[in-house]
Amino acid sequence: MACPMFSPECSSKAIIKTTFSADIQGMKGSFLFKKAFKISLLFFALIFAGPGTFIAADSYTVEKGDTLYGISRRYGVSIDRLCGWNGIDKTSVLRVGQVLDIPTNSPEPSREQKTEKKYETYKIKKGDTLYRLAMDYNLRVDQLINYNALDASVVLQIGQEIRIPISQSEIELASLPNLPAKDPRNYSEKKGDPSLQWPVKNPEVTYMEGKVGGVCLSAKKNETVTAIHGGAVLYVGNYRGYGNVVIIVTDDGIKYIYAGLDSIRVKKGDFVSFGDSIGVAGIDSIKGTSMISLIVYQKTTPVDPASAPRG
Repeated sequence: MACPMFSPECSSKAIIKTTFSADIQGMKGSFLFKKAFKISLLFFALIFAGPGTFIAADSYTVEKGDTLYGISRRYGVSIDRLCGWNGIDKTSVLRVGQVLDIPTNSPEPSREQKTEKKYETYKIKKGDTLYRLAMDYNLRVDQLINYNALDASVVLQIGQEIRIPISQSEIELASLPNLPAKDPRNYSEKKGDPSLQWPVKNPEVTYMEGKVGGVCLSAKKNETVTAIHGGAVLYVGNYRGYGNVVIIVTDDGIKYIYAGLDSIRVKKGDFVSFGDSIGVAGIDSIKGTSMISLIVYQKTTPVDPASAPRG
């Protein structure tokens, strides 16, 4: 049975629920202060506001694939208002199971409304730029470029259609390094130091030439491939012409790309530590020998894998 609006029981339950939600999300003191401040404002608004000005805050539990942009569109509120109401900012990463308060009188979205599109199509108008669109949709310019396979120097044309990634999975794909469509297979005469910590033991290290500054590493048949630096698994699967790929990103934004695996032992979203097994070395389709490739990026800039941080 519903509680009377201003009963002590209802007020206690609301405060306990809010505090518990904040605790399980592991938020810091600053967040708890904002939450308490928001509750106080809401309490006084309930007392002094008339029926026509009452604002009800719905709760929404974050599901896989949710984004701040998608949730704001679903409930018809701005991203700024959604973030301000929950004491977070636009760069916050949503977690599955996280509870958000929605400042709206809208009912719980239907199953159809919860089915979020992967992307939406936008038609270029006069004055549009990639920078402006990226700001409007809370994306980075390089994400729009990668997602639409555009050249960085492209000039947008009026009437041109581009895709805007909406779902979290599509935004993550747009964040992956913009590797060429096919494995370069251009090997240089430069050799690397096999005594360094590599994903496989004592490999022959051959550098690749071209746009991608990576190395090819010889391996034993069915040799275990290990992470040379801890981080979160950003991507697993078959990636363009590189075979089975695992991409691990560090807290500093360095991406380690392990390509040419026979099998993969981690899942997207896993956190791996230095030395953890991430897969098994595969057989190179051209050379016919067991080997993998290692490519490292600092954001969008290739890094020499020999000088990339270990540990």
